Amino acid sequence: MKPAVKNWIWFILIMALILGLGFYIGQSRRAELGKSFNYSLDEYRFVDPALITYTELEPMVPTIGNIVSLAIGPAGKIYVGGENAIEVVGGKKLLTVGTPSCIAVDGAGSVFVGMQDHVEVFSSDGKKAVWPSPGEKAYLTSIAVDEWYVYAADAGSRRVWRYSKDGGKPLEIGKKDWANGVRGFVIPSPFFDLAISRSDGSLWTANPGHHALENYRPDGMPLSKWENAGFNIEGFSGCCNPSHFALMPDGAFVTAEKGLPRVKIHNVDGSLRCVVAAPDQFEEGVSGLDVAAGDDGRIYVLDPSKNQVRVFEEKK
Repeated sequence: MKPAVKNWIWFILIMALILGLGFYIGQSRRAELGKSFNYSLDEYRFVDPALITYTELEPMVPTIGNIVSLAIGPAGKIYVGGENAIEVVGGKKLLTVGTPSCIAVDGAGSVFVGMQDHVEVFSSDGKKAVWPSPGEKAYLTSIAVDEWYVYAADAGSRRVWRYSKDGGKPLEIGKKDWANGVRGFVIPSPFFDLAISRSDGSLWTANPGHHALENYRPDGMPLSKWENAGFNIEGFSGCCNPSHFALMPDGAFVTAEKGLPRVKIHNVDGSLRCVVAAPDQFEEGVSGLDVAAGDDGRIYVLDPSKNQVRVFEEKK
């Protein structure tokens, strides 16, 4: 037999063996995995009642539908963004073209609105300004304002944009820069939140893909961070949490998660302080639990599944 023919015969036999093995594996019952492979969150839905130190009060019910964003304004007024409007709960409305993805209110009562790909500003005297989009990938999911700056979290570009109060070209924060300790934001889903520290004006952002909260100077240089991934009550579950957070007057963090919906309070160092609301207090699978912390100690949770702002107060 010629060597070339012999080589072809061996090639055909080897290919037949490979194909046969593949067919066998494909037809095997390997999908029936053992109990150790069963993926269930049921055991994590239970929270030790001793950890839940808040009680729920009567909810606030806006008149607008499809609410998705929440903020606290001067005098503790609650603002919600929903279908084609922003409403001061129990008060006035500002009409918008589309649904505001995020809102913030400054001390003068001006409302800063993320309209997915750009920012709009409604001043207290009724004037409206529209700022240019920061980029073609823009998908704004959170906005915060203080005396000097406006910060907008952009899940589409995986950046934070820092504007002056008058708009203009923004400063880019969060671009990967290992030399300066910036690892970049990992945003697997359109949940990317931020807040401004009440004590020093620094910026806090979620980095949900890392299950982290990160602190930056206004110029974008990193200061500190903490993270904790895990389904246990101390950690952040799933692919990308926390989905939302807010800062309390003492610097503690109110955090909310999607997938396994729960609202907690973490101390400044990231350690768990308490639970505000356990998973069994929400509809299974709910997401978009925007949160806000009042100066009075109350925690406000926007619940899209009920179209309500749920109110929680520390137990006496």
